[in-house]
This record gives sequence, C-alpha cells and structure tokens, in this order.
Amino acid sequence: MELRTEPTSPILKPLVLLALPVLAEHALHILVGMTDTYLANNLLETRGLAGAALDAVHQTNAAAGAAVGSITYILWFVGLIVSAIGTGATAIIARAIGGRHRRLANKVCGQAIFAASIAGIGLGVFVWLAAGPLANFTDLKPQAAAYFEQYIRILALGVPLAVIMFTANSCLRGAGDTITPAVAMITVDVVNLVLSATLTWGLFGMPALGFKGIAIGTTCAYVAGGLLQLTVLLVGRGGIKLFVHRLRPEWLTLKRILRIGLPSGSEGFLMWVGNFVVLKVVNDLGNIPATAHNLAIRIESLSYMSGFAVAMAVATMVGQSLGAGDPHRARRFALVGYAIGGGMMTLLGVLFILGGRHLAMFFTDDPEVVRTTATCLFYTGFIQAGFAAAIVFGSALRGAGDTKWVMILNLTSILVLRCGGVYVVGQLGGTLPMVWLVLCSELFVRGILMYYRFATGRWVHARV
Repeated sequence: MELRTEPTSPILKPLVLLALPVLAEHALHILVGMTDTYLANNLLETRGLAGAALDAVHQTNAAAGAAVGSITYILWFVGLIVSAIGTGATAIIARAIGGRHRRLANKVCGQAIFAASIAGIGLGVFVWLAAGPLANFTDLKPQAAAYFEQYIRILALGVPLAVIMFTANSCLRGAGDTITPAVAMITVDVVNLVLSATLTWGLFGMPALGFKGIAIGTTCAYVAGGLLQLTVLLVGRGGIKLFVHRLRPEWLTLKRILRIGLPSGSEGFLMWVGNFVVLKVVNDLGNIPATAHNLAIRIESLSYMSGFAVAMAVATMVGQSLGAGDPHRARRFALVGYAIGGGMMTLLGVLFILGGRHLAMFFTDDPEVVRTTATCLFYTGFIQAGFAAAIVFGSALRGAGDTKWVMILNLTSILVLRCGGVYVVGQLGGTLPMVWLVLCSELFVRGILMYYRFATGRWVHARV
C-alpha cells in the first residue's frame, strides 16, 4: 500500500482494516480457550448434589480446571519453538517476494518445513516421555497432575503437525498471504470446539470421554490444521510453493533462518520462564486458586486480545511509515492505535470491576472459585489502560525495529518485578489475590516503561 505523507492522510481506516481480521481470529481462539475452561470446570454434573457429594464434585472439577490452566503453558512452549523457525522464515520470505526472488522464497519455505518437521517430532517425543515429570514440575496437586499427564500424552501425538501448521502460517504471512493462515486457524478452532464438547459430554451419539475428550478434540484439530496447511503449500499459495526436493537440508539456509529467529525465540523463552515461575507458585496454593487463576486469565483475554489485534496493525503501519520516511505519521499511528486499543481495554476493565462475579459464574458454580476469580478481575480492571500501553507501544517499537529495548524492558519487568514479587508472596504464604496484585502492578509499570521509551522518540532512528 502506498502511503501519503500529507497531514490529511488517513490513520484510522488502515488501522481498522488491518486489525479486524486479526481480531476475528483472536476472538474465535479466545472462544476455544473459554470452551476448554468451561468443559473442565463442568466436567461432572453438580445438579441435585449437596454436602460432601457436592464438595467432592467441586474438587474434581477444580482439579480439571487447574490442569487445563497449566497445559496452556505447554502449548505456549510449543509456540516458542515455532517462533524460532517462523520468525526467520517470515522475514526472509518477505524480502525474497519483495525482490521477486521466487526460488529463494520456495527454498526457505522448504527448509522451514524441514526444520519444523524435525523439531515437531523431537518435541512430540519429549512431551510424551516427560509428561509425568512435567506434571510434577508444575506443582499441581495429585488429581490435577493426573489430568495434566493424561492430556499431555494425547497432545504429544498432534505436536509434530501443530509445529508444521504454525510454521506454514509464518511462511504464508511472509509471502503476503494473511487470509489463508486466518482461515486455517478458524478451521482448527471450529474443529476443536465441536470435537472437544462432543467427546467430553458424549453429544450426537459419541462416547462421553470426560476430560480425555478435551485433549482428543485439541489434538485432532492440530492434526487437521497441519495436514491442511501442508496441502496448501504443496499446491502453492500466496506466491510460494513447497517442493519435495526443497525438504533436503541446506545448512546455509537453515543457519540464516535460525540466525534471525533464535533471538526472538530466546526472548520468548525467558518470558515463558518468568511466567512459569508464577504458575508454580499459583499451583502450589491448591486446585481452587489454580482454577480461579486460569479462569481469570481466560476472562481477561477478552480485553488484551483486542489490544493485541490493534497492536499488530500498529506495528505494520509504523514500519511502513518509517520506510516511507515519515516518522510523524508513524507516531500518529501509534497514538491513534493506543486510543483505540486502550479505549477498548479500559471499557472491558470497567466490566471486570463491576461484573467480574457474574462473568465467573458463567463458567462455574463453585462459590470459592467464583469469589476468588471476581477478586482477581476486580484488581486487573484498574490497570487495563496501563496494560494496553505495554501492548500497543511495545508493538510500535517492534514495528520501528527497536526490538533490543523492547526485549530489555520486557525481561527486566517480568524477571525482576513479576517473578521477584510473586516469589516473595509465595514465601510469605500469600493468597491468589495477592499474587494478582503483583501481576497487575508489574503490567502497569511495564506500560509506563514502554510509553517512556516511545516518548523519547529514539526508536525513529533504530537500524533495521
């Protein structure tokens, strides 16, 4: 898209057009996460129960909910592997397509899929073998740990194709095709939704598999998505095509891909470690707090996923504006993006403050889980504007190529404030709401740091 540099050049329209498809994809992904959480928290029927029988069912449902929350971090870890491959593939393919080097783009695509295949198989085997130790490492209570191990062993079967699917999406986005990855992910999410609910509760004549049904639904969805995207690449789409002979290892190309992607993967890994520390502290508090923690995050995702959608559009337009030699326009895109993303997140923050209890009651009838979740949502409602600043201005800095400072600020905030604060709370025998006070404070401080870096204007001169 050619940019105009005059003051009347539109800002709002291109941001909205770029953000809407991402928002639609994220909205369905949020729905899948919420569905898994709902299924886990309602694994056993509570209707007609009372006393000890009701308490026993609530404990079982809480264990399932805690397990689903911890499994999210394993899926995040899988995403880090993809990031190390996909980021490099996206960057090189984008430049190759821009320079009309179609053969180079196809070669990089083949090498990325080769690397994804090896990494996916290795990761799948690792997850299968390490399911038990991983369950223990999360500090889940015994019943929740058993659910976690059962889910992970099933998920391991779909990990290779999941890694291939996400890598294929990165290749297609690098070629300028954002529609096909969106359609693929929507397909995956729909399959996940339908199969998980059907197999958990035994709908439409299917067997009722309970917690195992959630895992099978997710795994089948990843397998379907991986096969779909492999077919797309073999047929050819978006200016690139996967040729079988390109799957033979070419070490110089692989090295080039990883040289670009590994720094991004390293930052993501350190952030994952920081958040995993939080998970261990929360799981150590028991199944009820762990379930409430996962549920509060799922509900809060209604807010921050909208911010991420706008932030991705901001990153693109800031980069394009700087490429066109118009830093003033880049600055305007970031500020308007924050007005949109921050406005949406702040409004949802008000909803969390006023209606957190009702939102929690939609997912569970366990009064203790509802009360704890509502308290966490109440706290996070007040910092959504700061959280939005961290997301949007951080993305603007990345779009400008100022990734070094984004990494420094993120890691300093997470590893020092978040991990340090949560560790102290854990050592003092604190509660989940106390943990969330630390998390909310850290997010607000991170937002201030990102805005300060943006306000200095030094990102304009970042070298790419």
